Amino acid sequence: MRRVLAGLWAMLPLALLLLTLPRAARPGSGVDGSLLQTALTATVLAALAAAGVALLSRVVPAGWGRWGLAASAAVGWGGYAVALVGAAAPGLRWTAVAVVALLAGWAGHRLHGRRSRPRAQLLERVPERARVPAVRGRAVAPVEEWATDVSSGTLRAQGLGLLGVFVVTAAVVLLMGEGVVLALGVLVFGLVAGGLALAWSRVRVVVDADGLLIGSRVLPVRLLRVPAEDVLGVEVKDLDPMAWGGIGLRPLPDRTSYVVDGGPGLVVWRADGRRLAVQVTEGDGAARAGARALSRAAGQRLGEPTGA
Repeated sequence: MRRVLAGLWAMLPLALLLLTLPRAARPGSGVDGSLLQTALTATVLAALAAAGVALLSRVVPAGWGRWGLAASAAVGWGGYAVALVGAAAPGLRWTAVAVVALLAGWAGHRLHGRRSRPRAQLLERVPERARVPAVRGRAVAPVEEWATDVSSGTLRAQGLGLLGVFVVTAAVVLLMGEGVVLALGVLVFGLVAGGLALAWSRVRVVVDADGLLIGSRVLPVRLLRVPAEDVLGVEVKDLDPMAWGGIGLRPLPDRTSYVVDGGPGLVVWRADGRRLAVQVTEGDGAARAGARALSRAAGQRLGEPTGA
């Protein structure tokens, strides 16, 4: 609910601007037309960015989504402030606009907040066989790093398709004379969406003492990190695309899956109440080795004395 409210907060400036635009754009209003165009562009891009963050909320870490919505709110309310200050003060005091943007971003960040549930309540949803046992004393041993590479042709095609569509759209916007700023906004949005899909098209999954990491082999970025202390359970399951939302990267309300064509994979029960499923194309043996490594890393972290 709080994420929804933060998204609506970031989109609200566009609605308010559309309500005030007819009056501000009337001849003799004294408002600079270029300022109105800048304000409209900023609020539209902020609304699109907020919608994009909402769509990707099941894929990107919660912290990224929180900051993304905060930035969208800052841009959107800053654009709305440009229209208001431009109408009230033709000189346009940029300091006031900056203050409004910073306050709106802070409000969006606070509104989003952090979501947490009791660990005992979350453990009730984890199957007994998959739960991470605490590892203490002589059972503690170094966690041997495990890694596997996974590729998705579906995501590669989606990424290239998104890049092509947004490049063509930006070119059309320029040819129609709608403005360079709007064209750049469309292009940047497309680069982010297409780049994210391409980044997920070829990944490396690594398990070490710190937990599970998914990094891109296309771009030098970390896509997803599950700390060892956030792993409540881990098991190997046969990932049926029909049961996990389809082929490729599939964010669903209670889980996120990365399925190439179906087969054995890791299913991780996380402390935020969600599940992460990643197909291991090297086979069942490799998947079980990864599950053992992650279970040991999480168990040793669970067995550490409080405050260690």
